[in-house]
Amino acid sequence: MIKVKGGKKHHKEIAILTAEWCILHFDLVDVAINFRLEKHKDCWGYCVEGNKEHLYNIKIATDQTLRDFVATIVHEMVHVMQWETGEWSGEGERQANRLQYKLTDKLWQEGIL
Repeated sequence: MIKVKGGKKHHKEIAILTAEWCILHFDLVDVAINFRLEKHKDCWGYCVEGNKEHLYNIKIATDQTLRDFVATIVHEMVHVMQWETGEWSGEGERQANRLQYKLTDKLWQEGIL
């Protein structure tokens, strides 16, 4: 289940398509994502665990280029994968940074966006 609040219609559509692709790509089962889309305040994106198991709250800044917007969503979805699998080292930022643009480009190559 993916819920999106804020942002424009195209932001919402992109967030859903990107999250759905990441869920399939990372083979995540039974995760729920709550997106909050808004203009940049303190960071481009962040992800925290929700108050229920397998629930994640993700905030994404909408005032980015399209590629950066998608890469930020992917970055935060990598963190979801890390929490779900329990596999990461340190804060998990190294892996998220390494994968964010690589997987964003793969989304375009596969015609998802």
